[in-house]
Amino acid sequence: MARIFIGLMICFLFLNCSKKENQEENIPYIISQNNKEIIRGKDTVPPPPPIPGWLYYGTNSFIIDTDSKIYYFQRDEINHICGNWKKSDTIPNFIGLQPKDLIEIPTNNISDFIKANYKQKFKNITYICSKTDTLQSESFFVLEKAIKSQEKYGDYYNIRRTTQEEDTVLKYKKSNEFYNSEDINWDKNRITFPFIKPKLEKTI
Repeated sequence: MARIFIGLMICFLFLNCSKKENQEENIPYIISQNNKEIIRGKDTVPPPPPIPGWLYYGTNSFIIDTDSKIYYFQRDEINHICGNWKKSDTIPNFIGLQPKDLIEIPTNNISDFIKANYKQKFKNITYICSKTDTLQSESFFVLEKAIKSQEKYGDYYNIRRTTQEEDTVLKYKKSNEFYNSEDINWDKNRITFPFIKPKLEKTI
């Protein structure tokens, strides 16, 4: 009887410790507190990575929506912001994102998806992008853990708020409406058009 009691106590302590460790791991991430550079109180830019210049859009981006659903898009080219780090340099460029580019990823397939789609022997640069300032959903923790598993390949990841373009395209993706970037009232304080001039440049 004593052995059974001791065994139950050991199991209880083990489960309790495991629960505490899991709670410590799943600490909510508050973007505005961790990312010091804030663009007009709306968009946030992470601290500079340990590489020259700045990469706002990486090779892989995951958008966590307000309902915790995860959307993914990939870029072959990298949007490089260089210069002397003036405030204007941190406004993201227009990248021509389309609703069809956003792929919804089930949370239970995140790890397998990353393993299947991330390039090997290549420095994948990933962003977790959120429509809300605080990240504390289960889908966020699952996604972050899966991305961290790639760090052994030299990958880099960071967390930021979604851009106006990402928010807009995601809205059209979910509503299944026709999207034309020239019809959007873009906020010139939140997006830059380096090569083309939009027809509308008013604040939404």
